[in-house]
Amino acid sequence: MLKRRTPWAIVYFLVGLLCLLTAVSVAASSTKVDELIPIVLFGVPGLVLTVRAPMFGVSFGASGVKYSGLLKSRSYAWSEVQEVKCAVVTGTLFSSDLPELVLASGQIDQLPMVAGYGAGGSTPNKRVERLVTELEATRTSALLA
Repeated sequence: MLKRRTPWAIVYFLVGLLCLLTAVSVAASSTKVDELIPIVLFGVPGLVLTVRAPMFGVSFGASGVKYSGLLKSRSYAWSEVQEVKCAVVTGTLFSSDLPELVLASGQIDQLPMVAGYGAGGSTPNKRVERLVTELEATRTSALLA
């Protein structure tokens, strides 16, 4: 199975670690109940980011594709995926290119954790295009085998 990760995974991990260390340092010096609020506000997101960041990405092989996002993971057999394409989501300042799975049931599943970002959307993100090409090639070869 191949795994493709977002380049931002290390940033998510470090931000989570920073939040977790902040919560621990506040907890070590806290003497009042009111100081529990920053512990919860920093500790919970810090724990989630620190634990989940190494798992972010897309794994794919002959059996199917598995996407691991921030809070949940999804997996599909290639027989459930009708097409893999690159979607462009535009915003006010930036646009994002992200892989999109068109399922046989008619639903569309976007994979935002492996998106690529740029200004204006004039040039497509090469990393996302490569990932979509790899996913589509793996899907096609798995269905033909």
